[in-house]
Amino acid sequence: MFKWYTISMNRLTIAVIITVCIFLLGWILGSYGPDLMSSAVCYTLLGCNAGFFGYDAVLHFVSGIMDVLLILWVTRQFPQVNLFHDRYWKNALIILALVAFIAVTWETIELAHDQFLMKVFHENLRVPNHLTQPSNDDTMGDMIFSLVGAACTIRLLRPFIIKMKRE
Repeated sequence: MFKWYTISMNRLTIAVIITVCIFLLGWILGSYGPDLMSSAVCYTLLGCNAGFFGYDAVLHFVSGIMDVLLILWVTRQFPQVNLFHDRYWKNALIILALVAFIAVTWETIELAHDQFLMKVFHENLRVPNHLTQPSNDDTMGDMIFSLVGAACTIRLLRPFIIKMKRE
């Protein structure tokens, strides 16, 4: 009989679970929760403000960390999709490129969501400035913070990434 507590989880799996939970908790509280991450509350709790360095920046920084850990976990669990090489810098560039792809895809989905709300429901007329991408600064900031989070994680996990070469 299979017992759930017999599963041995390594540190990478635990890190992935923790970062995914942090990201989802932040996303739910920020987007759908009791407005805990409005500018005034966010400034009091985290020292952030609206705009480029707002709560959204913190969430995208965490998403960059989560993306790197998920990429490493997938390549560890499924060796046939391993893209890594013998050199650390090649591996770091591959991971950064994948995180950039994820960030661009996320921002494209946000743009499509906003366009749908504006064109179909005329959301910008009913509730002004209530879009997921209010400006180009927001879009570029989101991608930058995702890449900064990924770069920090890659640097911290350098010994682990060196071992991830193709076997």
